[in-house]
Amino acid sequence: MTFKLFTASAFAIGLLAFSTTDLSAQTQNIDISKEELIRQAMSKGYDPSMRQGLEGLDIEGLKNNGTSTSTGKSGSGKSQTTSTTTDRTRKDSDLKNLEYDRRNNGVDTKSSAYQREQDRQSDYRKRTVRDKDGNLVDAETGEIFETADGTVTALGQQNRISAVGTTVTDPRLNAVGELTPAEANRLKEEEKRIQDSILRNSVFGREIFSARNLTFAPTYNLPTPANYVLAAGDRLFIDLWGDAEANYDLKVSPDGFITVPNAGIINVGGLTVEAAENRIRNKMASTVAGLGDGTVDLKLSLGDIRSIKVNIIGEASMPGTYTLPSLATLFNALYEAGGVSDIGSLRSIKLIRGGKQVADLDVYDYLVGGRQEVNVGLQDNDMIIVQPYENLVKVTGKVKRPRIYELRKGETADDLLKYAGGFMGEAYKDNLTVNRKSGRMMSVHSVPVEEFAEFAMADGDSIAVGEVIRQYANRVTVEGAVWRPGDYELSDSMSTLKALIRKAEGIRGDALMSRTQIVRLNDDYTFSVESVDLRGLLNGTVADVALKPEDLVRIPSVNSLREGYTIEVKGEVNTPQTLLYRDNMTIEDAILMANGLKESASLARIEVARRVKNPNSTEPSDRIAELFQFNIPADLGLSPETASFTLQPFDEVYIRRSPGYSEQNSVFAQGEFLFDGEYVLSTNNDRLSDLVAKAGGLTPEAYLKGAYLKRQLSEEQLTRQETLADLSERNKAAAKDSIMIKKKEVGDYYPIAIDLTAALNDPSCEENLILEDGDMLVVPKFNNTVTISGAVLYPCTVTYVKGMKIKDYIARGGGYSARAKKRPFVIYANGLPDAKKGGRWPKIAPGCEIVVPSKPPKGSGMGATEIMSLANSSISMAAMITSLFR
Repeated sequence: MTFKLFTASAFAIGLLAFSTTDLSAQTQNIDISKEELIRQAMSKGYDPSMRQGLEGLDIEGLKNNGTSTSTGKSGSGKSQTTSTTTDRTRKDSDLKNLEYDRRNNGVDTKSSAYQREQDRQSDYRKRTVRDKDGNLVDAETGEIFETADGTVTALGQQNRISAVGTTVTDPRLNAVGELTPAEANRLKEEEKRIQDSILRNSVFGREIFSARNLTFAPTYNLPTPANYVLAAGDRLFIDLWGDAEANYDLKVSPDGFITVPNAGIINVGGLTVEAAENRIRNKMASTVAGLGDGTVDLKLSLGDIRSIKVNIIGEASMPGTYTLPSLATLFNALYEAGGVSDIGSLRSIKLIRGGKQVADLDVYDYLVGGRQEVNVGLQDNDMIIVQPYENLVKVTGKVKRPRIYELRKGETADDLLKYAGGFMGEAYKDNLTVNRKSGRMMSVHSVPVEEFAEFAMADGDSIAVGEVIRQYANRVTVEGAVWRPGDYELSDSMSTLKALIRKAEGIRGDALMSRTQIVRLNDDYTFSVESVDLRGLLNGTVADVALKPEDLVRIPSVNSLREGYTIEVKGEVNTPQTLLYRDNMTIEDAILMANGLKESASLARIEVARRVKNPNSTEPSDRIAELFQFNIPADLGLSPETASFTLQPFDEVYIRRSPGYSEQNSVFAQGEFLFDGEYVLSTNNDRLSDLVAKAGGLTPEAYLKGAYLKRQLSEEQLTRQETLADLSERNKAAAKDSIMIKKKEVGDYYPIAIDLTAALNDPSCEENLILEDGDMLVVPKFNNTVTISGAVLYPCTVTYVKGMKIKDYIARGGGYSARAKKRPFVIYANGLPDAKKGGRWPKIAPGCEIVVPSKPPKGSGMGATEIMSLANSSISMAAMITSLFR
């Protein structure tokens, strides 16, 4: 038998190893295929670092073809390959590609596969809804695709981006194909980073003509400017009110005249609005009474304005002739022309009118100084000339606006810093490092602060503004057992250790007086430690110590140099716990801190266990603890016995349970008793007969042979029962035997078969069991039936007939089934089983059950694995049964 079992085990292990090897090989093949697919996809433009999916690529084509195509052999016999590439790779510096990636997720939107997938995703979105719990579900079936917290289910995974029949998961998309919040935030941060990078490497001021949130388009909702010069095409409104009222809508003729009814022709061309109003008033005063003496008022206002032609030449982004409203300014014209070109100047934009220069615009006066007067108005046929820049200088480092700035000839480093917004707080301000192109090589210039206003900048210069050294020149630090630990200034008045301690308001009471450390930074940036006798320093017996910059003074606390002192209180106290040790703590103090004694506590035997320690010992000791026993008063008052005994760190106090204390133990009488219900055990030796007597005896209908006892399972027994039921179920699966214990829910009670008749007839017999707390004695009514179950043709319950044998009852159940084992057994009403012994069948009694076991199915032989499992489970079950009722 041993040899057969060993052979079966070896065969099972070999079969398991073969299966594992085959599974590993399959897994390896899958991984190789995936790696090859990704490698080929990368040659088609897939970039894994951008977390792109494989969508939009011909997945099947990648599987069937390599990354290169053979074109035959050359004359040298070497094969030549041609690789295909796509434009899917995104450059961080290209905002257009970034925007394309944001909108289309890096997918080739022109491919047919993408269009098919969009149709599928559109259908998917239409049939998904959010339920009341926030889950994304199928509107028809209610199946969950994505939970409310964003977790995608297995069904939701199947509905993600797919291409040519192969599902490829894109981690940037959720179940409905939208960007996840994390991916959307990543793209926003990426866009901001790119925009900041572009801005830092562009010329300051040029962005104002292309900024989306800033516009210089001319506005028409303005009051009539008094200095506006009238010309042909302007529309004028003349309003009269007072003693005479009239309104005139007039247009300036090409010759500069207007015709006013009753006043004639008036020349207003070339006049400002204010001058034209005075001329019109004087002209109409001869025909309108009251204009001269103030009884009639006149107002001239501008209606529709004319258009003017402005020529923009030079280094503008889009030079040309522009038609603008007559209210347009120099900035309006530059805005229409798209600003200046890459070599255009913002510092010298000339306005030519009538062959003469009338203005020279410096945009920095507007941006930095806020001067509005530089934005002059335009007139018809004005010419704007954008000059090339003179000097471009780049500023990096710790300035408020690190950019590229355009400087005029002669402007200095001081001017540049003004344009850059000045230094940041952490900037090194005493010196500037200027990199300059000098002839055929570069040169470096160190400009001290006193030369900032004199050092002229040149085209191509770059300035790096450093930061201050991250080291303090006059700092000392104190930490530990002082009242005000922290950083302090090293000065003439505070330059020694004693002065530093006074500055920190002295030492605390827990300071270690025997040693204080000064951790010092050496000149070679290594550290050294100097120890000082703190007690001697404060007493004046030890010389004071001079401090140096960056010294760290450590004054340790005695409490931080030892293990945390505790006292542990266990046993019959209301709150067993670990307490912090206090000096002079007694046993009563520890019990009070544990919220007092329980009712079950013993006052006669309080035990204290103390550690054995001898730091000077050089050899081991057999003694590992000291034990002390005490009596304490019930009111925890001062006791002479314990007053002289104080607890020490790590003592353990044990409060024992009093042997004279017991709680009420209850049992239950259920069924055919005169007074059924709950009863309290009076002694530890109360038995079944005593409970029957307390319940007033039994009723005439009581069926003593069917009486049984139910006993509560302890926590340990419950655990064992659950393990036993689990083992039984596994054995049943392995052996496929119907008489195995069926797995069932483990209750709080287990039945005990008893002979109540014998217990009542002879209370001293062994059948008269001793009761335990929670026991339940059940006495049923007489049951005149017999149950036939198991492998019979018709399991049923029949009437008990005195004298009938077991075979007669099985016949009433239709007889044995085809797979029945013809060795039935009987379970009596009190739970006792009985089977055939010595050729004699058990007797049938009222209320009993006849069980016929069945044979296992044919072909259900066990393999090596099942044999080993059954053997292990049987051994475990035997051990469990032994320990369960121990």
